[in-house]
Amino acid sequence: MSGQEPRTFRSMFISDVHLGSKAAKAEFLIDFLRYHDADIIYLVGDIVDGWRLRRSWHWPQSHNDVVQKLLRKARKGASITYI
Repeated sequence: MSGQEPRTFRSMFISDVHLGSKAAKAEFLIDFLRYHDADIIYLVGDIVDGWRLRRSWHWPQSHNDVVQKLLRKARKGASITYI
């Protein structure tokens, strides 16, 4: 989808990301967020895998990149609600 403008929606719901887990697909989420915008982004559940982080710390740069991408969208006007 390179070279395309992001698709914009009124609302976007994101769940089951499991940041902090080796199984998290952070790169896929970053790519998705690159091409999709929303006025309101709802982070619905299991964004961070706290149980996994308690057992062993796993937080690569790609997980930071997801957080930074969401913060950048908030700075550009998106409302982000964490449920």
